[in-house]
Amino acid sequence: MKIKKKNIWISIGIIAAVVLAFHYYPRQQGYIKIDTAGVEMQLHGGWFSKTRIASGAEPATVKARVYSAGRMSITAKQDGDTWRINSFGPWGKLAKIKVKENETTVLELGPPLLIKPSIRKSSSLVSIGLSIIGQAGEHYSTTITKNARGLPAPGLKIVDEAGNVLASGKFEYG
Repeated sequence: MKIKKKNIWISIGIIAAVVLAFHYYPRQQGYIKIDTAGVEMQLHGGWFSKTRIASGAEPATVKARVYSAGRMSITAKQDGDTWRINSFGPWGKLAKIKVKENETTVLELGPPLLIKPSIRKSSSLVSIGLSIIGQAGEHYSTTITKNARGLPAPGLKIVDEAGNVLASGKFEYG
């Protein structure tokens, strides 16, 4: 009985040593350049690997590997106001970001943003929503902040070809 327990602990120790050696093994580096100002992004590159990068004049130095986007935000200043929009996915092209050794991977994301309606009909009820999609296919939250405060939900008008308002209302968050 004692020999079996000893063998199990030795096996666990060897597996732990291999995992730690692999995790801390010096890997080659690559670079990520974000072409949109004001971006902060979290990258996932493995089981326990999270890396934060931000847009700037110089590319961020990261380990050469395949990453996926985590949470992301874009902050912009205009006329003394600070605007912010967040993304939690889906990620489009940012779901798989390949960084090669000594090469710079350029991420084209964010504006111009596509605002896309989504329409669902259930018996006599029509529900209209919207999606905000960046140039890499990443989806953004419809809650946009101005000076750290949420904006009121946008309005909606449905008009015919002659410009007559057929229906109007406000979107609702949630």
